[in-house]
Amino acid sequence: MMYYRSKSLVLKKAVLASMLAVAVSACAATAGGSSGLWNDIKNNRASEVTQALSQGADPNVVNENGEPALIQAIRDQSMGVFDALAANPKTDVNAVNRTGETPLMYLAIIGDLPRVQKLVARGAKVNRLGWTPLHYAASKGHADVVTFLLSKGAYPNAPAPDGSSPLLMAVASKNADTVRALVAAGADPRAINQKNVSALDMARKLGNSDVLNALGTK
Repeated sequence: MMYYRSKSLVLKKAVLASMLAVAVSACAATAGGSSGLWNDIKNNRASEVTQALSQGADPNVVNENGEPALIQAIRDQSMGVFDALAANPKTDVNAVNRTGETPLMYLAIIGDLPRVQKLVARGAKVNRLGWTPLHYAASKGHADVVTFLLSKGAYPNAPAPDGSSPLLMAVASKNADTVRALVAAGADPRAINQKNVSALDMARKLGNSDVLNALGTK
């Protein structure tokens, strides 16, 4: 009886060892494939990425820095790859990185209106808790992107984690057209952040007459 028990234990260990080897092999293959995908993203090889996706590659893969492929493509300025990923129906257009940023926020801060429009059409959310795409667009004075986001229901008085409004960001960018678009949508020039600073306070500090006029008050 002891002989059969020992033999059974040996067989179980052998099976477990075999399963572990298969799992390790699969992980290694996945890592290798993923590494190739990130290299294609970095070098803007859109056709290679499209082919990889057609063969089952995950468009929502995240790199070691916590960046989803869609965001990393923007960071690498690989916009052909971005388009390929964004067009894939399996791609999560609202994927977030470790700091809670979305692809739409990245497009907003670089002012890429056509891609902002396409991503919103794909279901990208214009409103979210904390920093929003509107904050990001306003911070760089991208009036066209700000106007579009507002037309899609972006909250003009959305508070950032520190209480800053998109209007405060727009004033800091010194772009009067962006300020004007936000004010027209109902942004409050007197709303304060956690440092007790309002958009109006910022405008007065900067002494920009165009921005002050856009705020509608001096």
